[in-house]
Amino acid sequence: MSDAEPWIAVAELPLEIDVSALSQRLAERDVAHRFDDRAGGRLLLVARREDIPTVLMLLREYSRLLGVPAPSLAVQARQVPVVVAMLLLGLIGALLVSFLPEAIHGFTFQDFGVTGAEKLRFEPADTNFSRHEYWRLLTPAFLHFGLFHIAFNSIWIWEFGRRVEPLAGHGNFLLIFLAIAVGANVGEYLWHPNELFGGLSGVVYGLLGYIWVRNKLAPHPLLGLTPGIFPLMITWLFVCLAGVVDLFLQGGVANGAHVTGLVIGALFGGLAGFSARAQSATE
Repeated sequence: MSDAEPWIAVAELPLEIDVSALSQRLAERDVAHRFDDRAGGRLLLVARREDIPTVLMLLREYSRLLGVPAPSLAVQARQVPVVVAMLLLGLIGALLVSFLPEAIHGFTFQDFGVTGAEKLRFEPADTNFSRHEYWRLLTPAFLHFGLFHIAFNSIWIWEFGRRVEPLAGHGNFLLIFLAIAVGANVGEYLWHPNELFGGLSGVVYGLLGYIWVRNKLAPHPLLGLTPGIFPLMITWLFVCLAGVVDLFLQGGVANGAHVTGLVIGALFGGLAGFSARAQSATE
């Protein structure tokens, strides 16, 4: 790459850090890069924007080994705008449920009212969609019922999403998210019609399925989850399916969303994995 072409600054490192090992690892991964020393720091620049996720992953690794500062939360967030938007919408949904519960009528899968016995009475889904309220296919994903609900989903959306979005690309990731969210909502409705549900947990399981299948077919270091996460999440899925959690959690668990999301995510992961294999074969 010539000096006339633009380089992309990814991080600033202390001058006293020996970056030779980091540079070697970047070269091993075919990341065209360079270091520019300046007063107070050393800039790490890359030639291709698509290499930024790999660089951020290696910087996280070297922050533990060499004392290199890990990428800040702001730097990481800029690489995953769709994930950030999902988290913000989930937070807004949680605030609506907690502080403006009357406002959620327009965002649930089925509109509902409350009977004199304090029980929910749901409109048929066909009635809502006959009024062209098609946003209801998506918006339940952003409704969260309590602090634990939004915190749990947000942690996993961030953990999985920041791996998938940089690798898949923003546009593809948005498509994957929409397909999983809508599919999970429809799956939950078919599993338990006439019940109030919401949350991003179906998307969490969808991204888990994507990562697992995509990494099996075409391994990528960005998709390398901490050992034990996948067995833990699948065990939790089966515990919920067995009905154990329903005994302790008011409102129950959206099992239909979890299963449907997992399947849809795995299908997208399979498509991405086979595509990556085919691309590697032609290079």
